[in-house]
Amino acid sequence: MKYVQFFHLSTGYVPGSIPPVFDEAHKKPIPACGSDSIMYVDGRWGDRRIGEEARHVGQQRGFIGYQVFAGRSLIDSKPISGYWPLPGKQDCTASSATHGA
Repeated sequence: MKYVQFFHLSTGYVPGSIPPVFDEAHKKPIPACGSDSIMYVDGRWGDRRIGEEARHVGQQRGFIGYQVFAGRSLIDSKPISGYWPLPGKQDCTASSATHGA
């Protein structure tokens, strides 16, 4: 089974700050939660199609990036791509060189 995990930005919490401090410089991509945070991938799709569909769905749902996973279930899956920022969204990390060309 393959699926796409979508990401959104963290709150920017500064670790160890009391009272809590939030800073733009500390915002980073984190996995989103809920049923809209993943997209199951059709087994017939190649890497290019997965990237196209992930970009389309991710932008529709308002996410900032995605990563592709594979495994027997959601619990035991492993990433098979790097993090990919969505066009027009904040790019916080480097992209994988082998997916979503």
